[in-house]
Amino acid sequence: MYQNNLSYVQLQAIEKQGASAFYFLDMEKLKSNYQQLHQAFSNEYENCQIAYSFKTNYAPMICDLLKSLGCWAEVVSAMEYDIATQVVGYDPQQIIVNGPLHEAEFIERLLLEGALINADAWYILDEIAKICGKYPKQQFQIGVRLSYNIKEGVFSRFGINSTQQNLQRLSDWQTIVGNCEIIGFHSHFSNSSRSLNCFDSRVSGLLIASECYFEKKAPQFINIGGGFFGDMPTSLANQYGKNLPNFIDYAKQICNNIKKRFVTKKLPKLLLEPGTALVANAMVFVCKVYEVKQIEGKTIALVNGSNHNVNHKWQGESLPIEILRQNPDQASNSDSACFDIVANTCIEKDVLCTDVSGSIRAGDYIVFQYMGGYSNVLKQPFIHPCQAIYAIQNEQLVVVKRQETATDILASYTCKEIATEASSPNEKTNN
Repeated sequence: MYQNNLSYVQLQAIEKQGASAFYFLDMEKLKSNYQQLHQAFSNEYENCQIAYSFKTNYAPMICDLLKSLGCWAEVVSAMEYDIATQVVGYDPQQIIVNGPLHEAEFIERLLLEGALINADAWYILDEIAKICGKYPKQQFQIGVRLSYNIKEGVFSRFGINSTQQNLQRLSDWQTIVGNCEIIGFHSHFSNSSRSLNCFDSRVSGLLIASECYFEKKAPQFINIGGGFFGDMPTSLANQYGKNLPNFIDYAKQICNNIKKRFVTKKLPKLLLEPGTALVANAMVFVCKVYEVKQIEGKTIALVNGSNHNVNHKWQGESLPIEILRQNPDQASNSDSACFDIVANTCIEKDVLCTDVSGSIRAGDYIVFQYMGGYSNVLKQPFIHPCQAIYAIQNEQLVVVKRQETATDILASYTCKEIATEASSPNEKTNN
């Protein structure tokens, strides 16, 4: 079950490093999440591979640990690909590349280096065809992301609609190109229910398309994407309902469906692309309360943090928090029983939480839980720089990411002139 084991004394010690707001990463929890997910699926399906979604949180320490455990990388941009290859040290053949938009030069690089790209749109397939024409003696392999209706689903703008007409068009494309083989299909749906019914529908859509496209042999892979429930605080889990599926439930549902469809054929590799399920509960955001004041009957707690720090993909959920008190014995019935948490920015609407039950005092710490996914990677240096990330490694406090400075933020700004072929707006053309 989800637990946060930080104490007030520990947070106070970290604050002495230079800031009263920071992220804290639990490496052991991250490791345990991966091992549990991997065990659940490998028990049901031997030929499976997890690829961590870098966009969720590309802190190198996170990626390094997952790589050491045998996890692949799933990236959606050239920036993330560079982090995976040049910083974390992934072999391109251990990288899955998704995403709706890529420049032609990057696509060419992926094909030549041997990464697995899942074409998300026809324009990407057009670019791949041009690149294959430049290297007629080389053989390439790709995947294709598909879109289709799913149970409990919503419209998705990503992928190629898996109609009979489009599957035939893909077959014709492969025949015309000649030296590029489509070896599997991918799908991912941002579905808030993340139920077993939803995943049953997702897998069925991929299998139906695979049976139609790969008539004589099984595809080399089936990629079901991510979007799994992971271990989370009870207050957050309760907002999704009762009896949420766990990793074992997902594994049985998904793997049994695939094995039933390929009884007479070689089982394809099963690819998974989790993000939040691995890292969300492994990091918290900590901020200190600087003042508690009363305005028109409201109790307001001012903290050294903002919505930019806790911004993640969840929509509408109440954020799970924990209050670590400076003087827990002094809390009394005279303290406010309900308060709002407001930010350190000058934006009126930058309120992190409203109507929080309990008492609060200046000097307390508020710990926002479940902050490992889509938090620090989305943090903007608006008014305040991006905060540090700390972790415990070999029983020692380590800096995963240092506190940013004004120098960091302004490093890419320049007034340097560049030469272009375009004329100045004031330049007259001589005829």
